[in-house]
Amino acid sequence: MANWSTKTDACGVACRQRLAIKCASRRTHLKSALATAVVALADCCAASDAKPMKPSTSLASFQEFLKQQHLAKSELTVPQLVERTLSFYQSVRATGLITDAQSDMLLFQWGVFDWGHGERFEFDITRQFISSGAFGDDAISQLHCTAYFPPSPELRAIPAASRWCSSAADVESFLAFIRDSAAYRAVNSLKPAQVSLHWEKV
Repeated sequence: MANWSTKTDACGVACRQRLAIKCASRRTHLKSALATAVVALADCCAASDAKPMKPSTSLASFQEFLKQQHLAKSELTVPQLVERTLSFYQSVRATGLITDAQSDMLLFQWGVFDWGHGERFEFDITRQFISSGAFGDDAISQLHCTAYFPPSPELRAIPAASRWCSSAADVESFLAFIRDSAAYRAVNSLKPAQVSLHWEKV
């Protein structure tokens, strides 16, 4: 009887341990799902409150989009920059564009550049618009979201390059490309020296 009791107790302990593991796994899954839902809800609320956006008001619209999610430009991390710019592209569409599938696109570009103020590594996501009622370069404008880093040897070793995303339907594969890129892997955990948001005509 003593042996049977011991085995029964051991079995009970094992069962409780398995149950605890299952419950912990479920809690982790629920927390992850809840976090995803919260981000999606925040995006939805930001989009629903957004005013109709023209290319010329895209900077103000994006700044308001970040503000509604309690994010400051100066505090953006690279993962946040990527997630917020892509979410903004999906949820806040532009008006006053030509009727062309490529009138509103995203461009991911990176590399070490010197525009007259010293070399810096740039991690940039640009939203490009082609407005109606204008021709050639006069119709093109861009909203730039750029994180800057000191050009370390590791960052200098990454060749400068770029990648386009031509529609909201391609965002998922575009995001996968960004996260798998050498540029993202090199800077995703680093604090940018500067984050810049600006809109300009080409």
